[in-house]
Amino acid sequence: MASAASKPVMNPQLWRLEAARRRRQLEELQTYLLRMEAEFQDLERQVLSFQAAYRQQLGAAWKEVEQLQGDLLHILEELSRAQGLESPAVPPQRKHQTLPQLPPAVAWPTPPPFESELIAPSLKDLHRRAAMRLHPDRATDPEDRIRREALMRDANLAYADHDRATLEALLIASGESPQRLGGFDVRAHWQWLERCEHLAQGRMRILRAHLVALRQHPVTILAEHVDRARGRGLDALAVMHSVLRLQVQELTQQLYIARRIPARSTLAIEFIAQWQRRWGQEPRHTPEAEQSTSA
Repeated sequence: MASAASKPVMNPQLWRLEAARRRRQLEELQTYLLRMEAEFQDLERQVLSFQAAYRQQLGAAWKEVEQLQGDLLHILEELSRAQGLESPAVPPQRKHQTLPQLPPAVAWPTPPPFESELIAPSLKDLHRRAAMRLHPDRATDPEDRIRREALMRDANLAYADHDRATLEALLIASGESPQRLGGFDVRAHWQWLERCEHLAQGRMRILRAHLVALRQHPVTILAEHVDRARGRGLDALAVMHSVLRLQVQELTQQLYIARRIPARSTLAIEFIAQWQRRWGQEPRHTPEAEQSTSA
């Protein structure tokens, strides 16, 4: 619409109607954006609430599991060095993914004065202005006088028919300011509307992307699964806590074994390979280790 705003305004009434239509359209879009903002904030509050409950119930158990895994990896590295093996790769770690952060809301530019705040000229005033600008007595030559006489007849007919649009068009064609005719600055409104529409479309893209990211976030998906399980009478977090406690017990036992395995024994090689397979790695033996295993 930028190109349209730069063209001469031939019918201010139509421009006022179009500006009013676009303003209403912008208000509806702004209302829709507010709903999207509220939807994101509601979902974010739900996910943050679940995240807090998850950490409160499982945080200590996860910390213990990760500490034991780190201790076990340290012993496996020592056993690998003693056997002349490559150190096992670090096992997959639990990812701590941050939630998407929505940028601050749009700061809308200050609108120019609207028509309701200004007074449009009366039909009589428009006719008077047309007479001042188009009167044949202001002609500069015979040809200009003929043109003015025709325009003045059109202005008189428009006044008699209460045809405001024709009077406005005649005045604008003769150089009258659209702002004086329309009761507001059409081009200022157009520029303001275009700026607001541009900001609104940009904000909509941001909101949609952040809503998708939040809905597809692992924490959101986990929260939905836990909520569905709760609906079936199952406390999923309690089950997860029990699983973590079992992992703690197993890791504690494995650490006890690892600390007592002779560093250069066949048991050490098998112990290393066992954990490499559990971590999704292919055990690698050096020739010396293979000879030790075969022996």
